[in-house]
Amino acid sequence: MNLSVVPDFLAIGGLVLVFAALLKRTRQILPRYWLVGWAMILVHIVAQFIERNLAPGAAADAALAVSLSMLLLTSVAFIWAGSDTRLAWWRALGITLLAAMPDVAFFVFAAYGVEARLPYLACTAIGLGSTAWVFCRDRRRPRWCVPALVGIYALQGVFAWHGAIDQALNWMLFWHYLAVAFCFYRGAAAPSVGAVFTTVSFVAWAAVFPVAAALDPWLTGWGIENEAWNLPKFLVATGMIFTLLEEQIGHAEHASQHDALTGLPNRRVFTHRLEQALKRARESGGRIAMLVIDLNDFKRINDTLGHAAGDALLHFVAQRLQQGVRAGDTLARLGGDEFAAILPEVADRNAAQARAERLARAFDASTEFQGQRLSIGASIGMALYPDDGQDETRLYAAADRAMYASKLAERPGQPGGADPEPA
Repeated sequence: MNLSVVPDFLAIGGLVLVFAALLKRTRQILPRYWLVGWAMILVHIVAQFIERNLAPGAAADAALAVSLSMLLLTSVAFIWAGSDTRLAWWRALGITLLAAMPDVAFFVFAAYGVEARLPYLACTAIGLGSTAWVFCRDRRRPRWCVPALVGIYALQGVFAWHGAIDQALNWMLFWHYLAVAFCFYRGAAAPSVGAVFTTVSFVAWAAVFPVAAALDPWLTGWGIENEAWNLPKFLVATGMIFTLLEEQIGHAEHASQHDALTGLPNRRVFTHRLEQALKRARESGGRIAMLVIDLNDFKRINDTLGHAAGDALLHFVAQRLQQGVRAGDTLARLGGDEFAAILPEVADRNAAQARAERLARAFDASTEFQGQRLSIGASIGMALYPDDGQDETRLYAAADRAMYASKLAERPGQPGGADPEPA
């Protein structure tokens, strides 16, 4: 019995279990997409084991067809995972795999030893159309995508026309996995170490097919097939897990620096940015303004409509305030219903006051929650460096005092209270 693929089966099987476990323990979506591809690799290995342990015949040909088809469909699944068409992911995956059926048919004909040229040429022509259609559904596709596909399938057709089916198969697997590398890198959130390592590993995986075929006459009997040629796929798996770890660390870092409800920087980040802004202002002799923003009568929203309504209102207010700040400003949620802003490089108090009034206009709008129209006012206090304070503590205290003075100045009946109204 030929057991040469058993180590691969155990390694890939363990990898499939790892990605399945990650799906239950994380909100990351990438393990879901990758799990499909690795499950197909597992089927490829099982079919390969069956084919190697059967006598030549129809059953062995069928196992070979399944093995080759799964190797191709794995690349298609990984290409899909890196595309921008994953909204209804099962439906999108099904369409993508269905579009790959002409290429699969090419592999099946080869596995059964079909010698006629016409089936291969027909699969090539139909495969070009279906693959181009799938790539055109990707909204981020480069302009050269379709012309490149025409050239790719033209070369495949040349191989088929000359009866060089093995070369056609290696070419198809090569360009498919090269496309995986391109789509993976393009789909990465950032060019991180994990993303680059995985991309390079996919390129190495793609290179295995033509390189192994070219060196096979000289390396027969060396036992390289199940070692060196399989190394790139394990490098890809390592890179994927490292990419997930990077993403998880990035999420944790973002969560430690931002408010979970509004997505704004939290008090820790605000304090750090205020220190940096004051340092730059001291060095340049410029001015910065600090605003403290407190929602008026916010407690009544929570008491009458519940905390869910209060959270919805806070999220809406944060969005509106973000529209009133400039790219270099910092808007943060300090906690509860208190927000703050750093406005660097203001010319004078009048300029700072004008920008504060722009933020105040955020409270002219209202939002709807469960049939209730929610609106709220706010008290805004402003302090200017260096006029009102020379350091972080004094500047914040001055802005806080100005905010409370503004709150006390609110007259009964004046707009600025929390007014839930029926829709």
